[in-house]
Amino acid sequence: MIFSISNIFYRIIIDPIFSGLRRSILEHVEPSHHVLDVACGTGALALVMACRARRVTGIDLSAGHILAARRMAWRRGLTNAVFELRDAGNLSCYTDKEFDLAVTSMAVHQFNADLSVRVLSEMKRIANRIMIIDYNHHLPRGWGRSVIWGIERFAGCEHYRNFRTYMRNGGIHYVCRQAGIKLSSEVMKSGGVFVIALSDTDHA
Repeated sequence: MIFSISNIFYRIIIDPIFSGLRRSILEHVEPSHHVLDVACGTGALALVMACRARRVTGIDLSAGHILAARRMAWRRGLTNAVFELRDAGNLSCYTDKEFDLAVTSMAVHQFNADLSVRVLSEMKRIANRIMIIDYNHHLPRGWGRSVIWGIERFAGCEHYRNFRTYMRNGGIHYVCRQAGIKLSSEVMKSGGVFVIALSDTDHA
């Protein structure tokens, strides 16, 4: 059994915070879709999407996360959800427009700036539509803002450094501009803490 502090961090902190956004995300998933979940973590979102989509592929660089996701898929009897150990920075194994939708949730702020651009550029190549869910650049003032900054500081030095760079550069908007992605819609959630951004890549 693989024990992972990161695994626990995702299950106890990130997944519960993120759970309220899943209904909004599912509005963009069709029964015919083949969905790619990039940096899927422990698979919580991918498994929810698999209840609606034709097929969901989740990828992550953490063996512990992938193992946890595969176990949960097996327990729920979801045969249309597969999880692969892959580097989000290298999606060359996938062909152009192989997926109907490529999603990345709460991951862009974790990557360094160059990796973020590389990941989104590849998502644009391999999917007809991309969805990015992450922190809003302008976090609302109050306890929520303090909690988010505390969570990111707890996550570790490199993670926290990348989060600060993400915020300083302008969040999702900066990364999308660098990747040549034009957003077609943005929806703020949880009082402005999170943003769900979409791009139809044929028009990006």
